[in-house]
Formats: sequence, structure tokens, C-alpha cells
Amino acid sequence: MSATRSIYIFSIVAFLLGFGLGGFSLHVASAQGLFGLKTSISQIGSALVEMQKNVDALQKNMGTIKQAKDQLSSLPSAGGDAMKKDKESLKQLIPGMGQ
Repeated sequence: MSATRSIYIFSIVAFLLGFGLGGFSLHVASAQGLFGLKTSISQIGSALVEMQKNVDALQKNMGTIKQAKDQLSSLPSAGGDAMKKDKESLKQLIPGMGQ
């Protein structure tokens, strides 16, 4: 009976010790941001914000390019017609190339 009682007391002490250390380790993990995930999540958030800024800047630049393209397409293209009328090739227009 004393062996059973010793095992019973040892089990209770082991449980209490494990329970106490387990609770302590959870508090330490909580202080570190749940196993270091807080830092990773904040880095991902910062990267997403910066990516959104880059996308906004790209859309602004695309608008500028579209506006410039529209302005260029509205200009008359007399240069190409003049070359076709005179039947001159590009090589003949560049000095030293039309020989």
C-alpha cells in the first residue's frame, strides 16, 4: 500500500509541476508575441502597405503614359507620308547609308 501511495503522491507532484511550468511557458510565449508571429505579421502588413503604394504609383504613371499616347496619336503624321511620296528609303535619308 505504501508503493501505491508513493506513486499517487509522485503523480500529483508531477502534474502540478507540469501544470505550473506549462502555464509559465505560455506567459513567456505571449510576451514574445505568440512564438514570434507578431513580428512576422507586422512585416507582412508593412510589405502589403508598401506594395499598395507601388500599385497606386504605377496606376498614376500608366495614366500619364496613356495621356501622352493620346496626345501623340492626335498629331498629324506628315513625316511618313512625305517619305512615301518622294519614294525615299530611310537609308537614303541617313548620310553615308544610301550609297
